[in-house]
Amino acid sequence: MPIIIYTTHARERMALRGITEEMVAETLVDPDQTGTGYQARHLAYRRYRNGRIKVVYVDKGHEIIVVTVLWER
Repeated sequence: MPIIIYTTHARERMALRGITEEMVAETLVDPDQTGTGYQARHLAYRRYRNGRIKVVYVDKGHEIIVVTVLWER
């Protein structure tokens, strides 16, 4: 697994939304669904009890840069 790097924005949103690093890592490793978003950024989705999270990230090969994380209810 590549190193996961969180932008300041991603960390702020995770704290605000109650999303843990473990949830993000699990979503990146074993997503329920994937896609491509704005500016060709990668999207990974995973369902949890409270809803589905979406992780927006850039894959640099040896690093994954998490741009933001949000709930989709």
